[in-house]
Amino acid sequence: MTTGPRPPPETIGYRRSTSLPGIEVLDAANSPREWRAVSPDFAVTLLRTWRGEVLYQGRKHPVEPGIAFCNHPDEALVATPNQGLAGSFSVLVVDPEVFKQWIAETQRPALRAHWCAITKPISLSLQAKAQHFLSMFGPEAQPLELQADIAELSASLIHELVTGAGDATLNDGPPIRGTARMRECLTEAGFDIDLDSLAKEAGLGRFQALRAFKRRYGLPPHAYQMCVRISLARRLLLEGAATADVALRCGFVDQSHLTRHFKRVTGVTPKQYARAHAASKDRSSGTYPVQGAIKQDTQAAVISRSDHSRSR
Repeated sequence: MTTGPRPPPETIGYRRSTSLPGIEVLDAANSPREWRAVSPDFAVTLLRTWRGEVLYQGRKHPVEPGIAFCNHPDEALVATPNQGLAGSFSVLVVDPEVFKQWIAETQRPALRAHWCAITKPISLSLQAKAQHFLSMFGPEAQPLELQADIAELSASLIHELVTGAGDATLNDGPPIRGTARMRECLTEAGFDIDLDSLAKEAGLGRFQALRAFKRRYGLPPHAYQMCVRISLARRLLLEGAATADVALRCGFVDQSHLTRHFKRVTGVTPKQYARAHAASKDRSSGTYPVQGAIKQDTQAAVISRSDHSRSR
């Protein structure tokens, strides 16, 4: 008797980060089980392949990819997959106090912490932001990057899924101000600075600071800071520092962490960059091509020159 291939095993995991207290992510892959839960938190379930129905508040709600399932604190739910078929999904779990903080950052006093619907189709933009956050939420992510991403994601979640929030356009914040001070902090205050500290320096809320900085410099703060770190790494490599030492001095977890980000920004690995510089010492011209990949400065340096020219 011939049997078909075995289905992939169910895997379930829970993720947290000390950079984002009050937030947890549940990941379920290839799950055929019936889920039963009562949580003291707000939660949004984002479906990748899971299809089925959820019994919630006395009603059955059909759900499928592209539809967010939103539940309130202390409400029971029973989620049953269609025909027992396995599927995958992630759940963003948010402590009520954190959720209220997100609401307060909209600066709309009339808005309250309440989902506008139990199930609701979500935009492709929100799906993309959620997927990006879920893909990088882990121990290697820098605190500033996590905080910036959750600020963007929370603003979109509120706009699409909270009662009354969709009645107005998403607030981009006040006219740009304080961003120069934020930029100084990113280059002077070390690599551990977080979004709360930057916002405080700018005199803005977290989401307002994030949006204002991005409008001013074209990059969110964590991406700008990454360019600054890579620029520092390049300088240290040119001075002959070992790659492992460069990783430590530039705030990366380890050498492989530096290599991944360095190549993403410059197009080559730190070792390739350092070797090209060593080879250039024997050339009278003093130039050193790096496999044709580095012909321009990093975005941070470009921005720095641009700011300098405008200030004169």
